[in-house]
Amino acid sequence: MFGLLEMTLKQEGERTVLGALRQAAPLRVIRPFYPEGAGPAHFYLLNTTAGILEGDQVEISLQLEKGTHAVVTTPAATRVHSMPSGEASQRTTLSVGPGAILEYLSEPVLPYAGAAFHQKTDITLEEGAILFYVDLLGPGRLGRGESFAYRFYENQLRITDGEGVLVQERFRLSPSEHPLGETGVMEGFSHLGTLYLFCQEPVLKALLEKFQSIENPHLLWGVTLLSRRGLAVRALAHDTPTLQDFFLTFGAFFERRSWGDPFPLFEGTSCNGARRSANGSRNGIVDHLE
Repeated sequence: MFGLLEMTLKQEGERTVLGALRQAAPLRVIRPFYPEGAGPAHFYLLNTTAGILEGDQVEISLQLEKGTHAVVTTPAATRVHSMPSGEASQRTTLSVGPGAILEYLSEPVLPYAGAAFHQKTDITLEEGAILFYVDLLGPGRLGRGESFAYRFYENQLRITDGEGVLVQERFRLSPSEHPLGETGVMEGFSHLGTLYLFCQEPVLKALLEKFQSIENPHLLWGVTLLSRRGLAVRALAHDTPTLQDFFLTFGAFFERRSWGDPFPLFEGTSCNGARRSANGSRNGIVDHLE
């Protein structure tokens, strides 16, 4: 099956709205909602089937015009089913216009036993664009004992701006060929998370210092400044909520430093695609950052 979702976002007054939409099953998008009033537009991207099946080709394209602000997420994990002989793929293209802000936080990819999945993401940042991008990978269906039972998972990411390449990476995990528990791969952990932040240079230095000051015994992680505009974080954990809490509660500090947001990102509840109330409870990471 070929799934398609193309969205263009534009600014109308103080709101970001949907300017153009083209979609083909099984992909769908729920109309934008505004839990912060005239703030950013929130979108859920849906796969209306049971997940990714053998032979599926999925393409997602999102373009943010100048000055827009969107929070984009998925309501559930991307389940990649068993593929005895074939493969499946998903390509995501994100274009963040001048002064636009994109917070892209999808639920994890879960490759089931026998799955073979290619994932490719291309992101373009214009002048003054701000990006908060989270990518998560789980081991499979743990309830059925399917930990690292997939054939392969391949992930390719490229982020560019007007001056050239900011990030370019590609990795392939093949558990049957190279056990993932080995040193230098998953290090005994089951879940992998990646976070890329792009914002103003002074903010990046403050973010790096805060990340370096965090101590979390449930994670193995590292952080580094990129050559220009951005910061990269990669973390290993034993479950998805630990990664989400680590990345998303830190997003509260990211927002306050980046654009003075009075409603910190996802503060006080689980990751569910809607921002957390400013009156919500705070966990230890946010307390530490402040």
